Amino acid sequence: MAVSNAVTIRRSAEDFIDEPISIDDLATILFLGLGITGWTQAYGLDKYPLRAYPSAGALQPIEAYPVINNVTGLREGLYHYDPFNHALEIIKLGRFNSLMVDLALGQDHVSRASAVVILTAFYSRTRWKYWKRALRYVLIDAGAVMENMYIAATGLELGVRAVGAFYDEELCGFLGIDCIEEFPVLLMLIGKEARGF
Repeated sequence: MAVSNAVTIRRSAEDFIDEPISIDDLATILFLGLGITGWTQAYGLDKYPLRAYPSAGALQPIEAYPVINNVTGLREGLYHYDPFNHALEIIKLGRFNSLMVDLALGQDHVSRASAVVILTAFYSRTRWKYWKRALRYVLIDAGAVMENMYIAATGLELGVRAVGAFYDEELCGFLGIDCIEEFPVLLMLIGKEARGF
């Protein structure tokens, strides 16, 4: 699909149907959302990663934690996306769709997404350089990742929806992060869209 088409037809999915998406589609969305797309010299390093999203100072504070509900080739569970190896690291296996609904303030459609990609901001990566402006910068970065994922999913003819309502402390506990140096920003729901709403 042409990028212009993906941008103009992009909409937030109202709901999802209980059909799997492919591991290749999820990999594509993660790569185009926040994968490493090149290398440069920066910050005293000969090989510094460049990511698919624009980032203040190229500091790249956004992390992705996919919760897999229904993806062909993957076991259900919580994973972390490793952009350096374009791989998923298992954090814990299990079925977490009901828990995700609870964490998202009871929003039922969260349970029907094939994958819920939790985007977090690793605040200290940006704070050391930008201090008081760091919070706004990490949120802008997260928005850039969100839009990349929207366009990628739309181009693959999948449903996608960003959710910003969740219980912060409880979600941090689930992820095993401290909610200070690293905190959740968005839930990105991905799956086959339920039509006719």
